[in-house]
Amino acid sequence: MLRHILIFILAFVAIPLKAQQNPDLCSDKPRLVLIILIDNFNNEQLEIIRSRCGRDGFNRICNFGSQLQSAYYDAGGNYAGKNLATLFTGAPAATHGIVAEQWIDNFSGKKVHAVYGDAYDGKGMLDTLAIPKNGSLLCSTIGNEIRKIYNDKAHFISLGFDPNLLMWSSGTNVPEPIIWFDKKKGEFVSQNVKGDTIPGILREFNSKKMADMYLGKFWAPKYDISEYHEWKYFNKGTAQRTFYYPLKQTGSKEKYARVAGSPYGNQMVRDMAASILLCGDYGKDDVPDVMTLQFTATPSCGHKIQPLDAETEDLLVQLDENIASLLKVIDHDIGMDNTLVVLTSAQGCYDVANTDTEHWKSWGTVSLNRTTALLNLYLMALHGQEKWVKNYASGEIYLNRDLCEKKHVSFDTLLIQSAEFMKQVTGIGDAIVAKHLTSIYSDSPVIAAMRKNYNSRRSGDILLSLEPGWAEEQDDGSELTQLWGQEYVPLVFYGWKVPRQTIYERHSMADVAPTVCSFIRVSLPNGCSGVQIPIVDFNKRK
Repeated sequence: MLRHILIFILAFVAIPLKAQQNPDLCSDKPRLVLIILIDNFNNEQLEIIRSRCGRDGFNRICNFGSQLQSAYYDAGGNYAGKNLATLFTGAPAATHGIVAEQWIDNFSGKKVHAVYGDAYDGKGMLDTLAIPKNGSLLCSTIGNEIRKIYNDKAHFISLGFDPNLLMWSSGTNVPEPIIWFDKKKGEFVSQNVKGDTIPGILREFNSKKMADMYLGKFWAPKYDISEYHEWKYFNKGTAQRTFYYPLKQTGSKEKYARVAGSPYGNQMVRDMAASILLCGDYGKDDVPDVMTLQFTATPSCGHKIQPLDAETEDLLVQLDENIASLLKVIDHDIGMDNTLVVLTSAQGCYDVANTDTEHWKSWGTVSLNRTTALLNLYLMALHGQEKWVKNYASGEIYLNRDLCEKKHVSFDTLLIQSAEFMKQVTGIGDAIVAKHLTSIYSDSPVIAAMRKNYNSRRSGDILLSLEPGWAEEQDDGSELTQLWGQEYVPLVFYGWKVPRQTIYERHSMADVAPTVCSFIRVSLPNGCSGVQIPIVDFNKRK
């Protein structure tokens, strides 16, 4: 069956693109909501690659949909799951509670992982065999609100590479099915999948051993590399760089990691999604269904030398073809007039550690992990040889409140001393005592972002922000820019009754959930503070 499905998919390449149909002929509400998430994908990359793409993928969505030029997440931390929780709840981290990948619960004092809970051993190491879940989410999602009306008649699936990210599309009470590619096994694995259709598709797909077939291949440029952005604008003139990577690697626990981060990885996600659409019940009746697809724009091979290196561009240009073929499957099997497509990203940050041009290099770097260790030494000199700093995570410092009570040290004094010390570190723009946020009068976008990310039970005691242009050095040596107030990402709505337009007004990504919910006519998530994006004018006569 799978072979016939793949042939069926490829056959669509020859079908000419249909123009957006008359909105009057569209279904009353979208039957399928297809959310396309591309990790580490930003507006600059989208605009650059569009000239290299065909008309049926990215260009079809952007040219015939509603494209927002200034959609943003509130900056703060580097955990993409925080942003995705905002996307699916319409709420900031202050409300949905996913302030970082891990935090210290200020009431229990336990270390908590966003997805795996308190599954830590006595040495503080995470139990990687724990079952991923989104029980830490404090408010409802789009899926929850659909379930309230349609119960099990509504279908949900999230498909991609990382359960740590896919989990946030799921509902809080009833966990929705997720499928991800296991880089150790080389096959798709599932969680919370029920019924006969999808497990059968999954078993048949895995039986084909597609990842093993790709493991024997090489990844080389699909097109003339002299036409790639890096070669045209960042080539030093003498070295005509190319790439040719064997996808088989030895000595790694994740045997299939290179396959996952190559064009073949995205192709497998596309094939699995097409199989589910063709053989499953998605979009086949008037009950709205939701499919979330996670593709990657992060290559597993090569050394990133600027934000759109040749490997990344090749990955995206080939992803364009996968998206084009998937849209044509929808044209034939569901109809684009019945489908709402949302194209976006969970993160748009750059890893700037290996850039070879001064234009992209950060002004400086600071390791906040090491700086926090220095802070503990400073506090030890003032108050004694103890562990005064409990933890650091995602720009937040957790101080030892219990130790202060035991040693009769004023916690407020410790807060002020810590903030003043961190302010002296080169590269740190500000260090704010978290509980003072409500009393600070400022229109700074950084302070506004801090307020939206602060949860009194889960956030740290000292909140840090870097100077503009500075990057945070990660434990693996990479560097991530910390954006100033907002993190801008692509956002395009396409299909159903969506008109062709460009929207230049700034919109928070918290506005996506209420927009989707209004289209499918269900209540907004219970913590939603976003507003509907004015895409479709329902009062206008067509």
